[in-house]
Amino acid sequence: MANKAIVLDLDGTTLNERNTVNETLEQYIGELRESGKLIFIATGRTLEEVRDVLPAGMEADGMVTANGMSVFIGKEQIVEHALSTELVEELVAKAGAEEIFYEVHPNEGTRMALLKDKDYMVKQGLIPKPETVDENEWLSRQDAVEDKIRWSEQLDISSVAKIYFFSNEMDTIRKWKAELGKIKQYNAFTTASSTHHNVEVTVEGITKATGVQLLLKHFQLAPENILAVGDGENDLPLFKLAGHCVAMKNATDLVKEQADEVTEYSYREDGLYRFLKAKFH
Repeated sequence: MANKAIVLDLDGTTLNERNTVNETLEQYIGELRESGKLIFIATGRTLEEVRDVLPAGMEADGMVTANGMSVFIGKEQIVEHALSTELVEELVAKAGAEEIFYEVHPNEGTRMALLKDKDYMVKQGLIPKPETVDENEWLSRQDAVEDKIRWSEQLDISSVAKIYFFSNEMDTIRKWKAELGKIKQYNAFTTASSTHHNVEVTVEGITKATGVQLLLKHFQLAPENILAVGDGENDLPLFKLAGHCVAMKNATDLVKEQADEVTEYSYREDGLYRFLKAKFH
């Protein structure tokens, strides 16, 4: 069936290694919209984080943020989920005890962390970039520590969209994922990773796919009508939904195995623009 809508991940897909959108891609996405294609964004970022990186002139017909926790049609929000305060308190306390880097992202406003945890989190960003950490994620963590995180004695956790966890060491994040698995047994939630160095926590059963399904319903489209492009494990539920799914060249092997095709170029090489241009020329 025809691709009536294109669903785009942000980090490692639409964004380049500097966490910006190349002008060539921004312009071509505008051309695709003018030709009648619907453009949806489906990202692990919250709306606040999306605003930090998307150009003012780049518009989307629909947007799924925080891995499905919020859904927007144009600028109108139609869905908002929130983690339980008990879960947020428990995970923040455990992360602090284990000295795991974390960011608590509210549905509205600035990401947060406890002031008492600032020292160890800042120190993790002072070392040289580990070889296995992608430049875009490393720059995001530097930016977060220097400017984006609101450090507080007490966190306002009344409406939290997600908690993001990161470690410079893959072994540390693997152990943390195992710990989260134990907690899930008595307090259910969803976990998703976009790289080998992070994991994000959202409400149980909520994914990019659940958010995109709401967009499909609004625009009266079938899953077969959408083409989805991504690079991380948090894109896999969306890949199962989409009529055609595309992994970026820089995607993990697991993601590539689930995709219908893989782009010839990576996000560092304007790979999304080159793929879309060849697909829809």
